[in-house]
Amino acid sequence: MKTQKLEILILFLCIFGFIGCDNKDEEGEKVTDYKEYSLTIASKKIPGVCWSDGFNYLSDVYAVKKENAQEWESLGVIDKFEFEKGYEYKVKISETNYLDYSMENPAWTEYELLEIISKNRKDSENLPLHFIPKSYYENVQLPKYKYVVDADNNQKLIEEELEKESLIPLDFHYIFWRSEDKFLRCIAIKDDNNTLGPCIIKNENKAPEEMPESYKLLPPEGNVFGYGKWTFSDEQGNETNYLSFDVFMGRSAKSRNVDLTPDVAYLYKDLSEYYKNKYPQAGVKTVVVSYAVSIK
Repeated sequence: MKTQKLEILILFLCIFGFIGCDNKDEEGEKVTDYKEYSLTIASKKIPGVCWSDGFNYLSDVYAVKKENAQEWESLGVIDKFEFEKGYEYKVKISETNYLDYSMENPAWTEYELLEIISKNRKDSENLPLHFIPKSYYENVQLPKYKYVVDADNNQKLIEEELEKESLIPLDFHYIFWRSEDKFLRCIAIKDDNNTLGPCIIKNENKAPEEMPESYKLLPPEGNVFGYGKWTFSDEQGNETNYLSFDVFMGRSAKSRNVDLTPDVAYLYKDLSEYYKNKYPQAGVKTVVVSYAVSIK
């Protein structure tokens, strides 16, 4: 009986030993694939989605074309490549696929510059406005629109007008990111065929007491950490016809995160003077609109 138990124990030890050897074979970083090829890199970067440590985030990415390709594709990082805006490049790169089971995300790909074949000053043609997939932008909440009207007469008329004529489209997803030049940028996407922007946001800090008293009739729902004014320019820094807004930066009332990083911007506009002039007999006292947009 003792001999039989000993044999069983030895058998288990052998099995665990083999498993241990197999696990050791899987440990450590391995190259699973390697290839080299040529790329055309467009003269400007475009907003797109990158991945890092299992999380996706918005960033400016390269627009690239592989050999004989007709469509531009996105590529986040090319090691050892120093990009200069306004130049279209033809380069040779390497693509290396790695596997390491000791990592939280065991498989990844790295791209590295091998050679710059050509560099020409030109504006690349037929570039898409963005590389943001539908699965990403549809998860960004649509703006939450609110307004308040205080008038002796025609209050319902003004409210109906505000309901029908929002200052910003309410069926677009507003997506924000900070680009490599440190400017805050925004693009609004309704679907793959309807886009506004991208544009650069200039923020002018304000003190709380500089905000109009009328905004207190329509207070933000969350916790406010900062105040400012947003104006919008195109990607070249030129003025646009987009309206400016006063902004309250804060965290949504539903947020469970305890840090002070803003996740929502409350955009405000006082339209009292506009409606006083439009309806002089209405006895308009206050008209304010606000939009809560996600900036996560």
